[in-house]
Amino acid sequence: MPSGAMKDVDRALIERASNHHRVITLDDVRAAGMTLRQWERRAASGEWVPVVPGVWRHAAVPETFDIRVHAVAQALGRNGALAGAAAAAWWGLDGFDRDRESVCFVVPRHRRWRTSEEIRTTRDWRSSDLLWRDGVRVMNVTRLIIDLAATGESPRRIEAAIDSGIRLRFTSVPTLRRRVADIDGRPGAPLLRELMLDSGGESSLERRFLRLVRRAGLPRPRTQVAYAREAGRAMRVDFEFSNGLVAEVSGRLGHTSDRDRQREVRRRNALQAAGRPFVEFTTADVIEDPTYVIASLTGRLGQRGRG
Repeated sequence: MPSGAMKDVDRALIERASNHHRVITLDDVRAAGMTLRQWERRAASGEWVPVVPGVWRHAAVPETFDIRVHAVAQALGRNGALAGAAAAAWWGLDGFDRDRESVCFVVPRHRRWRTSEEIRTTRDWRSSDLLWRDGVRVMNVTRLIIDLAATGESPRRIEAAIDSGIRLRFTSVPTLRRRVADIDGRPGAPLLRELMLDSGGESSLERRFLRLVRRAGLPRPRTQVAYAREAGRAMRVDFEFSNGLVAEVSGRLGHTSDRDRQREVRRRNALQAAGRPFVEFTTADVIEDPTYVIASLTGRLGQRGRG
């Protein structure tokens, strides 16, 4: 192939790579007008670097977690799905960083596929667990939480996945509880049942609050309750007990902006206007003085806690 034509092909390949998450396959090579023999010589020159068998990146593009995910996804096609901690990072769950997680895909066991550190098989392959996100087939958040527990992930990271998955509306407490019930007796189920006792909030501080309430023997409140406001806007509160008591936990430390303070004042005013009893606790209250928190709640709920 003349040098001028080769440059045109290279430009076409670079353009296809930029449109395909910065990786190319043999299909892209053929579409650019290059024969397999020509491509083998081109790849041998080092200008294109293999990421996984059958998928390449340009040598000028550094290999990242995202590029490797897309490369493995291209190699597997619809046969695999991103899973585990890698999937949690892909969804953006708290405690999971794309720059630190190892790529991991699963394929159904009946598929004949060479396994590796990045590809493993699973007997539990359900189409209902699969979604597409950013061009990659990935396990949904409910399923990946189940898998994290089954594979021995730390309770702290699983807690973070549960709380952020709920906060981001990728899953819900009822959905998780149904799925945990489905896997009763399997690895990870006891841990998930324990962690779900205090789930439903949107942060580790809210989880601590729910744990305090449970251990004190007080009734569990509803979490993230929405109220209607003027002009049709919704206002959400952290917790609402059965007697109507609204409880908020504030995780903000240091100074807050004028806009934040204005928003909080208006929230309190709206609750008071609606006749809602209201109590708020700070981070220091929940972590350093739980006795005060329980005493305050007990008095307002008209119940006796367990000390």
